[in-house]
Amino acid sequence: MTSAPWASLSLRRFVFGGFAALLFVMTHWPRVAIPAEGRWDLLVHAGVFGLWAVLLMSTAPFGPWRSPRNIARCAPIAVIYACIDEGLQAVPLVRRVAAWDDLAANIAGVLIASLIVSRFRVESKA
Repeated sequence: MTSAPWASLSLRRFVFGGFAALLFVMTHWPRVAIPAEGRWDLLVHAGVFGLWAVLLMSTAPFGPWRSPRNIARCAPIAVIYACIDEGLQAVPLVRRVAAWDDLAANIAGVLIASLIVSRFRVESKA
């Protein structure tokens, strides 16, 4: 079975839309400073953008959600969004910092999530 058994398509689309909106607000809220040492936030970047990619894939815009076609088309969309999201943080009005390592973590999260979805893809037994 290649459909997501855990939720209807409309629910998956609703969840993706809500998550995408929440992520956009969280990554563009002005002057957010997280007091912490080290770059543990890179793991958060990877996880959040990986989840964004999986949720996009689950909406099945290009066929069954775990199909090679859907994964291959959703992954570049997620990478493009990650680039746009990070780039918008460089806008002075937002007062955030765009960083190459953050972008690399975003892209790594998308790629890892795509590989995981692809690896655990269940073949249809038609």
